[in-house]
Amino acid sequence: MKAIKFFASLLMLFTLSLGVSAQTLTKAQEKAVKKQVKEFQKEGWKVKPGSLSLADQITRSTQAQMEQNADGYEKWIIGEGSSVGTIYDAARTQALTVAQGEISRRLKTDMTSQIEQNLANEQFAQAEAESIAQTIVTAMGKSIDQKINRPRNLIECYRELPNGNVEVLIRAAISSETLNTLAKAAIEQARRDYLLKKIDENKSKVE
Repeated sequence: MKAIKFFASLLMLFTLSLGVSAQTLTKAQEKAVKKQVKEFQKEGWKVKPGSLSLADQITRSTQAQMEQNADGYEKWIIGEGSSVGTIYDAARTQALTVAQGEISRRLKTDMTSQIEQNLANEQFAQAEAESIAQTIVTAMGKSIDQKINRPRNLIECYRELPNGNVEVLIRAAISSETLNTLAKAAIEQARRDYLLKKIDENKSKVE
């Protein structure tokens, strides 16, 4: 029995090490996390049995917000959503949908800016760069949404309301590498479309 408990503890520690970042919090941030945990608990938030504790989840979320990639930009694009329902699963599904929608909006905004900047660096006129970026991101809408179908859940908690309903809160994230991958593909598409447009324009002039 002791051996089983020992290995279970090891498994839990291993899972926790995978679930949270190695980013170390400062004392001020640790204090802020403790304060946030108390606020959550005071508001009645709790976690499902078998899940990471509320403190661990809030710590994980804080660490993710601090993480940066090799270029010094945020490593995670984060969205949050909450929903109320008569049963947990229904409220959870809707909360996740809201969180994904927030991630999608931010992803599209960041992607548009990244494409605009790249095209401007390639001597595209600013107005033209903006128009091309917005057109491409709009066209890639479904593809972008598909990329966030399985985000990483940083926080998932719930509370029972006085009327018997349950409210679920989810804070989710996707890697900013997703943004870079989509932006690179979009920029290449923009270059191809631009070249084809110029070829057509030249043909029209010749004719």
